[in-house]
Amino acid sequence: MRDNLARQRVETFAIQEVGTVIGAVDRSFQVRVGSGDYAAKRAVSCLVEPALGDRVLVALHDAGCHVLAVLDREGDAPTRLVAEGDLEVSAPGGRVTVAAGEGVRLVTPAEASVAAAKVRVAAGEGSLAVGAMTYVGERLVAQVDRVKTVARSVESIAERWVQRLDRAYRFIAESEQVRAQYYEVTAKAAVNIKAQATLVSSGELTKIDGGQIHLG
Repeated sequence: MRDNLARQRVETFAIQEVGTVIGAVDRSFQVRVGSGDYAAKRAVSCLVEPALGDRVLVALHDAGCHVLAVLDREGDAPTRLVAEGDLEVSAPGGRVTVAAGEGVRLVTPAEASVAAAKVRVAAGEGSLAVGAMTYVGERLVAQVDRVKTVARSVESIAERWVQRLDRAYRFIAESEQVRAQYYEVTAKAAVNIKAQATLVSSGELTKIDGGQIHLG
């Protein structure tokens, strides 16, 4: 048993040195330390991706060499946090805040999803470019000062459509068709129809009723 314990201690023994990254191939980094050059892998706990010229802390052991941390970097090269495989950031008892002074960008060639009890977006100006968009929900409420929609074709399908307006203006360049089983227009003051030709036709009955009727 003592031999097994001694063997385990030898296998887990490591020496730490400070060196410089002089090369990178795939997932391996060439690190130069005082005792020589070594091919090192990035430790799982080292999320910062080493770059050429970085001063790093390495661990030398029987199984090889690992980069434990990036200590210093010259220049303004961006800092990349890299994890092999899936990465999960969790705060079960608190909040997660991502803050940046010059912007935040999310980039993925696959799907990006947000699942939350409530989503709030506040911005001074927004832009959304989507090739095809689908909205599925039970209720949609919008309060805006002005809405402008430009489209080649618009189609709306609803069981009930109600509009309440102070004034409504429609400018139709060509023609308008209304097809309904029952059509009613009610005006409190007056109804004015102007056209070069007016045609009213009915299959059974045409009725004009009023206190005064003027024709011609």
